Amino acid sequence: MTKHPPNRRGISFEVGAQLEARDRLKNWYPAHIEDIDYEEGKVLIHFKRWNHRYDEWFCWDSPYLRPLEKIQLRKEGLHEEDGSSRCFLVLLPSLECSGAVLAQCSLDLLGSSSPPSSAS
Repeated sequence: MTKHPPNRRGISFEVGAQLEARDRLKNWYPAHIEDIDYEEGKVLIHFKRWNHRYDEWFCWDSPYLRPLEKIQLRKEGLHEEDGSSRCFLVLLPSLECSGAVLAQCSLDLLGSSSPPSSAS
């Protein structure tokens, strides 16, 4: 009997779909779906920029699969809470050279055409 993939927010169960998967060492990496086994309810995951020998089958309801947006939000310092998007600015340590503090801030605000700010 053919199974149907679960309805998981942010994950499209089709060949080529982008997502994030956890490897055996418990690290999360960008990946995509290489193949789907509808009989077993599994997807073959290929970790981006890895050799295909590391491709791995996951049950499609596995907690080791999650939407790719999570990694993008983390990289940009944005977090999602309770289904609503909220933006947070992440401040990094400054670089000090010869007594001068160098800093640069790049904010991409909706509807803003202002260039990135910098200070020295």
